[in-house]
Amino acid sequence: MSAEELKLTDELFDDVKYQEAIDLLNQLSDKDSAVEIQWRLARAVFFVSKQTSNGDEKAQLVRDAFEYAKKALELDANNFGANKWYGAILSEKSNLDGVTERIKQLENVKKHFTIAKDINPTDPGILHMLGQFNFKLSEVNWVTRKLINSVAPNPPTASFEEALECFEQAESLKPGFYSQNWLYLGKTFAALKQHDKAREWFEKAAAVEVRNEDDRVCREEALKQL
Repeated sequence: MSAEELKLTDELFDDVKYQEAIDLLNQLSDKDSAVEIQWRLARAVFFVSKQTSNGDEKAQLVRDAFEYAKKALELDANNFGANKWYGAILSEKSNLDGVTERIKQLENVKKHFTIAKDINPTDPGILHMLGQFNFKLSEVNWVTRKLINSVAPNPPTASFEEALECFEQAESLKPGFYSQNWLYLGKTFAALKQHDKAREWFEKAAAVEVRNEDDRVCREEALKQL
């Protein structure tokens, strides 16, 4: 594995060539022992899962991605990418395993996001993930909140203000880095009853160029919000 090879796989990923990135990563001789390869495989397979509409196929891809992320974390528990993508994919996998499992894993998801942020506080992606975590936890109804408090051993807390801080910080670090950040800025301002600001971000999100499934979802939801 060389720095040039990893850079090429990152470029393929950024160009939405997820399968090509996976194929290249699988060709690297030290893929089973290199944390930098394992978390990149996790990331690429996870994004392939977003592209399919077949429920069974999507679920299997998420579980495959989780195994790569788990292996990455086993190789190096202090690696930024391993913690970032383990947290993200664990969140998605726990959705597949039922409400109780999702609630049980909330603390674990936040723990790995926080570790990743502490390792690399200037990465906009991890700030967005923390923002989404805070937003979704803040919008649950009181019934779900009671369930969380009864199931989770140490239920995490969150607020829309904390979510907004994460999204704004991410955007300031790298403006326009991710369409979903625009969407969630709009949703968070709307939740805080700042509707003029919400509209500004929804308009940006609705005009995004659609390059992948996240962009499509972003644009569709922003248009509905408007």
